[in-house]
Amino acid sequence: MRFGFQHYHMRLLFYSLILAIALSACNWINPSEEIPSYVRIDSISFSATGTQGTASQSIVDAWVYIDGENAGVYELPCTFPVLKTGNCRIQVFPGIKLDGISATRAIYPFMKSWEGNFDLLENSITIISPAVTYAGNLEFEVIEDFESGGITFSETVYSDTILMRSSDPGEVFEGGYSGKIVVDTDHPLADVKSNDAFLLPQGGAYNFLELNFKTDVAVGVGVIANDGTQSVYHPVVGLNPTTTWKKIYINLSPVVSRETSSYSFYVFFRINLPDDMSVATFSVDNIKLIHVQ
Repeated sequence: MRFGFQHYHMRLLFYSLILAIALSACNWINPSEEIPSYVRIDSISFSATGTQGTASQSIVDAWVYIDGENAGVYELPCTFPVLKTGNCRIQVFPGIKLDGISATRAIYPFMKSWEGNFDLLENSITIISPAVTYAGNLEFEVIEDFESGGITFSETVYSDTILMRSSDPGEVFEGGYSGKIVVDTDHPLADVKSNDAFLLPQGGAYNFLELNFKTDVAVGVGVIANDGTQSVYHPVVGLNPTTTWKKIYINLSPVVSRETSSYSFYVFFRINLPDDMSVATFSVDNIKLIHVQ
């Protein structure tokens, strides 16, 4: 009987061990899931000082870091899970469509990030409202809002028409005036450039052109590079027709940095009237040429 009791006891321990291993394996295969907290961002607001021109913006994404770790990129508005709770430092960088292309998203390097401390709770939504401004080390070479009499752009010798000021309510983005170029069958080519050529930083430094626009016709935008002996046109983007005003951030940096023999650059707009159109209008406002000081 003593042997039988020991044998039974050993069998009980053996089956208990098997059961414990099985339960442990189940927990390993199906681990308990963390309950996330959630962060919601409806929009990122932007403000500019009086010397920086319009506060018009097109911030479409939030690039989020939490306690210094990358938490993802989210199209606005957004609500996203966070596997953290308690007091957290949330940092948000404003994101744009680079050159107006939906597939090319990037942090806009000329805006500051926003950050704040928040107490995140399991299964609860924390709403944050980031607000950003321009960075402090920027040079605004051009701020053309068409509100004053003089315009910082004019037609070249190739142009059949001019850039003019318009106060027509249907053609004004904000303020009292916007710029307008009209091409028609008698004036089919518009070629307009900045009055001044600019010394833009090279070697990978950022140079951006911001503007608001709407247009009936495709518009080429780029820079004219001057090397002392010739001036060469370098198209950067094409603005597609749109019946509503849009904001675009055009990255001039690759062209400017590539043209190492050039010492200065003009900005240009060019329109060729298509054969199937008799007249077309390009409206533009708030042209800004910006680079790091």
